[in-house]
Amino acid sequence: MMKRNEIAKTIFLACMLAFGLFACTYDIIEPKTPEVPDSVSFALNIIPIFNKSCNTSGCHSKSGTPPDLSEQNAYTSLIFFGYINTDFPEESIIYQKITTGTMKQHASDQDRALIIKWINQSALDN
Repeated sequence: MMKRNEIAKTIFLACMLAFGLFACTYDIIEPKTPEVPDSVSFALNIIPIFNKSCNTSGCHSKSGTPPDLSEQNAYTSLIFFGYINTDFPEESIIYQKITTGTMKQHASDQDRALIIKWINQSALDN
């Protein structure tokens, strides 16, 4: 026969097990997939990213740290200095910087999706 102390321990362990199984609930949060237009425009989609995050406060402006991402010079700077690789878009320096590099915190998932699609679409000056 079980002693009173053993019964109490058994009841306590059963309660703890039940509490542990049913007390924790988790909400599954699905990450939002960025919405990207069928055709990405450098002027309409990419320049606003640079204006919001890159060429402010002199960071990547005309007299700042290269590349110059000001509206008038961004395209030339990116193409001429090899920041874009249309053959292997994921290897583009600009894309590497905003996905795993030093500029990651300055770009959102939406920004990254727009930039990679623009590069995949031949990085046109449109």
